[in-house]
Amino acid sequence: MASENGDGASSAATKTGKGYRSLVMLLLFLVYAFNFLDRQIISILAIPIKEDLGLSDEQLGLLGGIAFAVLYSTLGVPIAWFADRMSRTWIMTAALTVWSGFTALSGFAQNFTHLFLARVGVGIGEAGGVAPAYTIIADYHPPAERSRALAIYSLGIPVGSAFGVIAGSQIAGGGISDALDWRSAFFIVGIAGIVLAPIFKLVVREPKRGQFDSVPTKKAEAKQEVGVYTDQKARILSMAGAVIFALPSLLSIFNITVFGATSQQSILLLLAAAGVGAVSGWMAGQWVARTTSPFMLMVGLAVLMPLSALVAWFVPAFGGAGLSTAAVGWMIGHVIVGALMGAFFAAFRDFMSLALEKPSFWLMIMGASASSMMGYGVFFWLPSFFSRSFQLGLVETGWLFGGVLFVAGSLGIFLGGVMGDVMGKAKRSAFATVPAIAFLLSAPLYWAGIMAPSPMMAVIILFIPTALGLAWLGPVLSAFQHLMPPHMRTSASSVFLLINNLLGIGGGVYVLGRVSTVLQPTFGDGSLRISIVIGASLYLVAAFFMFWASRYLARDWEGDGEAVPVPQAEPPTEAEPS
Repeated sequence: MASENGDGASSAATKTGKGYRSLVMLLLFLVYAFNFLDRQIISILAIPIKEDLGLSDEQLGLLGGIAFAVLYSTLGVPIAWFADRMSRTWIMTAALTVWSGFTALSGFAQNFTHLFLARVGVGIGEAGGVAPAYTIIADYHPPAERSRALAIYSLGIPVGSAFGVIAGSQIAGGGISDALDWRSAFFIVGIAGIVLAPIFKLVVREPKRGQFDSVPTKKAEAKQEVGVYTDQKARILSMAGAVIFALPSLLSIFNITVFGATSQQSILLLLAAAGVGAVSGWMAGQWVARTTSPFMLMVGLAVLMPLSALVAWFVPAFGGAGLSTAAVGWMIGHVIVGALMGAFFAAFRDFMSLALEKPSFWLMIMGASASSMMGYGVFFWLPSFFSRSFQLGLVETGWLFGGVLFVAGSLGIFLGGVMGDVMGKAKRSAFATVPAIAFLLSAPLYWAGIMAPSPMMAVIILFIPTALGLAWLGPVLSAFQHLMPPHMRTSASSVFLLINNLLGIGGGVYVLGRVSTVLQPTFGDGSLRISIVIGASLYLVAAFFMFWASRYLARDWEGDGEAVPVPQAEPPTEAEPS
């Protein structure tokens, strides 16, 4: 166990004023800006990387999406378990060092595989950089200020993204020196992040958890029965399991019917596999609800998860097609995913028991994820869109798109946070209705901007939906901090990030690239334009989920939302195990 001094926070040296809180926010903002700088820089560098390494849009979509998202999303969950029990500042420092190091290594890539593995490493590092920060901010600010505080923190998204786009275009496009290229861009931003890491740890102290939150009421305490899964919760888990287990087969059917993909399986066989997946998923939900042993949970889900894959792959094998290496890998992957799901439900049993009572938590996650599929996708692909549709150079594209991201994104996030705090005081549902209205307006404006006949007209029109599409961050992230008690907030944030990033980064970036590749023979360089227009419809889906969530927010809110005065003599830190 570390003492306060061991964690760098003594009572005498602890700063409690607004000045120190502002300094902490500045450092958290800078780390988040580097988070998005390191992931977004590849969007502008995709143009020279594609030429240098000879990649397709689908491969670029894999680099910008799945390569980064899979481990970034999944590792965030176990890291959150540690962050709810250990020093969050140490976790963030280590995460910043790791992802910056892999960003620098991206500059050494000689082919698609090298760059893919480097981006996987960036995702591993960034998995520990966001969820702990959300809860640190919640513990440094009272409830009435959290939406604005989280909005200020979220300014790291447009600032980091814009700087990544502009700096990447200047470095790789010869704006700084003809001796620099896309590899130099990765080296420079990676090393800068490594330098920032020790500064962050030296300055930011670990705050006391829940210091500004009121003591839970008896009603709230009653909600927090440890690990209890009622019959209703078991049904919810079973329905979710049926959907998740059947999803791979359903996605294969979609890929065949919409994208014309080839497959060893017929549509009828995939439908049968989906049916088996639905039944085994239902059984898995019942198993999770009734089993408390971590070992048995892991074994049970590891057995149930691959049943649909067995149907899909072994039937062709018995028909003479054989069992390929890909088929074996696919089934082993299902076994591993099942075991990991069992471990998750064992470690987060108390959290899931409480979360299943809060429909607003899940509906807001789905709304945010739908918007992120378009948001992350368009952030990645807009530089390529400007380059291909309007024949702009790399440097000019960087200034145009970077400028829109910086100004419009910052304005939208900040105003969304202010509106969430102001309107949320009178009505909790405003934390969902403000984003919902913004999403409704975003879709048609994106359609208009993408179809604009000139680059300047496109920039002017896209300014508005870029702002509106990011206005959700402050209100929604603030709501998540109030839907769970303080000791479960990092877990809540990690579950949100798991779903949001798998769908948003992993799905959105790849799907837009995949649709563009499929449409290429018909539309040529205009295929990316059509792909983005189709993707903008997801904002309407996001609005639907947010309006639905607004009906439950007031009921699901934890505590009374009032700040608890903290005696001036008490430091805002506590000894944390490290």
